[in-house]
Amino acid sequence: MDSKTLHVLEYDKIRERLKVFCDFSASMELALALEPTDSYDLALARLAETTEARKLFSIQDVGIGGAHDIRQAVDLAARGGVLESQQLLDIKSTLISCRELKKSLERKTDEYPRLSHIAAGLPEPHGIVDAITRIISDRGEVLDSASPKLASLRREIKVAHGRLMTRLQRYLTESANKLQEPIITQRDGRYVIPLRAEFKGSIKAVVHDQSSSGATLFVEPLPVVELNNELRELELQARDEERRILAELSSQVGEHAQEFNYGVENLAMLDLIFA
Repeated sequence: MDSKTLHVLEYDKIRERLKVFCDFSASMELALALEPTDSYDLALARLAETTEARKLFSIQDVGIGGAHDIRQAVDLAARGGVLESQQLLDIKSTLISCRELKKSLERKTDEYPRLSHIAAGLPEPHGIVDAITRIISDRGEVLDSASPKLASLRREIKVAHGRLMTRLQRYLTESANKLQEPIITQRDGRYVIPLRAEFKGSIKAVVHDQSSSGATLFVEPLPVVELNNELRELELQARDEERRILAELSSQVGEHAQEFNYGVENLAMLDLIFA
């Protein structure tokens, strides 16, 4: 069927309505690409798939859960890229959706042969779901339990931060009349205090910034420079350890890139049929 005829029939509007019932971007792409067929066998196959889905929906609520189109992230991992925490959480939720849907349909092969055949192409988690759960919180934070080294560094960071705050708090108390307000803030990753400009030089310090009016200088007293350095070094070490952990996890994902990508394609096919 030519494009002009499809336009006259407002076929694009039909595809747009179908897209609304899809639950993730990969199946939406399939919906928008769907075209009529002149193959009798293909038409029958599509109708049979829809019939199975209608029958399945009549007895249970089924869907793809919290799946995402993870193909871009998986391809990046396969090329040696380091995935962000949220990308890994998306992979986790997608693998869980695949696992649950596959488990649900593999027990009903006789009732839903076509859906079960497609579901058989969904990927296995390969321990990655458990690994992500152990390493990344639901909020996307790398957990202390991700590695002994990270846990140790974070404990040291708390101690170093406490020492630094105690020292700076002393300045807030002893030099209250020289400060714009008694607060500890940050500039360029360094903890500083807001010194009134007219008292410049009264506290030996490194000036990191000043307010737009010039009335306030954000200074780092010299006695806390080393404490700031120590804290910053520990934070950088912790960041590097987090990245190493994410790189290791990303490598595990990359090892199964082909299977995961194929799984997303099968999940999209199922979601389209459900739609």
